[in-house]
Amino acid sequence: MGSITPHAAYSLNNPFRTRILNGQITPLMSIKFVTGNEIPMMCKMAGVHAMFIDMEHSALDMRTVAQLILACNYAGVSPVVRSPSKSHWHIESVQEVRDIVKHAKFAPLGTRGCTNNQAVMNFQHVPTLVQNEILNEQTMLIPMIETPAAVEIADEIFAVEGVDGVLVGSNDLCTDLGIPGKYDSDLYQDAVTKVIQAANRAGKPVGIGGIGGRLDILEKWFKMGATWSLSGQDASMLQAGLKQMSKNYTEISERLQKEP
Repeated sequence: MGSITPHAAYSLNNPFRTRILNGQITPLMSIKFVTGNEIPMMCKMAGVHAMFIDMEHSALDMRTVAQLILACNYAGVSPVVRSPSKSHWHIESVQEVRDIVKHAKFAPLGTRGCTNNQAVMNFQHVPTLVQNEILNEQTMLIPMIETPAAVEIADEIFAVEGVDGVLVGSNDLCTDLGIPGKYDSDLYQDAVTKVIQAANRAGKPVGIGGIGGRLDILEKWFKMGATWSLSGQDASMLQAGLKQMSKNYTEISERLQKEP
């Protein structure tokens, strides 16, 4: 019998990473309010391979996020976390990107402190060199491009070792371009085109946020090479279901009232 290599023994399951690196279009459900550990299980059953845990636009605390991440890992759904406030990785310079890599990645790519017996490794004792290599590979670092300045240095951002892709924040990008909400504008269209072209040159994935309801534009970006998007958030999906339920029962009530 052949021996098991360290990576085979301690491999992690990250369907989000696997899919987007293989060019498979991948929608993410965004979590801001509904924090039950059942949500990752529902995503899995619905064929949604990743969950976007949004700490920027919510009051989610670290403990809640940690529990959601654990639930995702056990359900086989990738947790993608947007960090909050000043730690949120909106970038406008290459040095900012290098600083992010330094703090987010383990040695030798960065200086992030490491420990053993982690939940992500199923509490196994893993040799430090092996653990760092696995976590650096599987923990994707994805800065956000949300300003014209970041668009202009997209090639340089992708070139930084340790950057695994980017996410375009359409809402804030349009606002910074002076065209809030105008996703059909040439300014927005040209900016995203530049980012996707830079991603294609670098061979790294790019995601699109903020336009989950504009499938026509998303399809254009997917055709150009984008592979993932923030496609629906918990509050809007719940509201849509509640509104449809209310509409259905209102229509039934109105029909019954018209009967003799």
